[in-house]
Amino acid sequence: MTRFAWFSVTRSQISPDLFLKYYIYGMSINPYLNIETSSDFQVYEFESTGKKSIKKRVRFDLIDGYERIYNLALCTILADGSEDCETASRNGDMEMVLEPAVHIAIIYTNRFPDRKVFFRGSDAVRSRKYQIGITQYLDVAMNDFFIDGLLINNQNEIILREPFQSGKNYAGFIFTRGK
Repeated sequence: MTRFAWFSVTRSQISPDLFLKYYIYGMSINPYLNIETSSDFQVYEFESTGKKSIKKRVRFDLIDGYERIYNLALCTILADGSEDCETASRNGDMEMVLEPAVHIAIIYTNRFPDRKVFFRGSDAVRSRKYQIGITQYLDVAMNDFFIDGLLINNQNEIILREPFQSGKNYAGFIFTRGK
């Protein structure tokens, strides 16, 4: 795994485009932004240090080869090394954990600008929290991404895909690199 230490990076060490994205999205000092990545940039790890120390993993898996859509899975790494991508860790630091997930999505789409990133919460409550975060930073995010909101039925089929609209509830989201 390669380590990213975002807050020790200087402007001269990265491209101007990436530095701007780092500056825009990285306004808060988040200790969780010490991110490690696999050599193929498909798997990322960092540590959640809320009530206890928990290793987190973000993984990108191809789900639609035609459209090049990759699922972003945010998982807890269990003691035996396996992943739990469904159960909430309830570590008291959800906001702090979501921020590195956003940074990872930016790193990933900088590396692979032709790929789209799909994500949704493991339940309706988490999807709603993600939507609140998207809405909060919508103006900034739309500088770099086209964002689709999705309605998904009980068989996990997309029944509606449309440009993201504030105030409308979605079950999932697709981010496509724009500019």
